[in-house]
Amino acid sequence: MPRLYRSREGEVTAVDTKTQLTTLGSETAPGPLLVPNRAKSLIGILAAAVGNHSAINDANFFVRMEGPGLQEGPEVVAVGAEATQVATGGAAGKRAEFIPLDIPVIPSQEILLFGEMGGEDIGAAQFGVTLIFDT
Repeated sequence: MPRLYRSREGEVTAVDTKTQLTTLGSETAPGPLLVPNRAKSLIGILAAAVGNHSAINDANFFVRMEGPGLQEGPEVVAVGAEATQVATGGAAGKRAEFIPLDIPVIPSQEILLFGEMGGEDIGAAQFGVTLIFDT
């Protein structure tokens, strides 16, 4: 079964708020993230989130999906968590993790992606998310 991919990224700078992921690297305005016209379901996401830890705290990361492309309404997926004991005391790197899903979608409709940081304020977090659709 063929798979199609759609990606977005962005920075979340406040805890307990949703921030829309609207860019894609050098593309600052890639347009709406549309469900591919042959897609039947969202079968997974690849997601990475990493904080800058300008504050000594811990946080968890979520990806929120909303919009008319989701047949059963909004979905929220946990994509990671991290903590530090020293503010600005280190560097972190995260590989994207595959999270399997089975979410029915509506072809040619938009999905809005949001990054969220829960827990405590660690400063800012960078998110990268790829949706994987089957056809």
